[in-house]
Amino acid sequence: MSRGAFRQADLERILQAAKKAGAVVQVHLRTLQVKILPASDGALSVNDGFAPDGKENWN
Repeated sequence: MSRGAFRQADLERILQAAKKAGAVVQVHLRTLQVKILPASDGALSVNDGFAPDGKENWN
């Protein structure tokens, strides 16, 4: 797939389908390969990998 053919709309459709199925999306930007992996029962939330929002505590 050429870079021109790999459009934002295509990626949005992939992400929406994965979200609807409760799956995880892995995108390799160099080769433009997309893998949709089924989430396991004990899978973490998408937001679990990010720092919490709110006031920072620098003690």
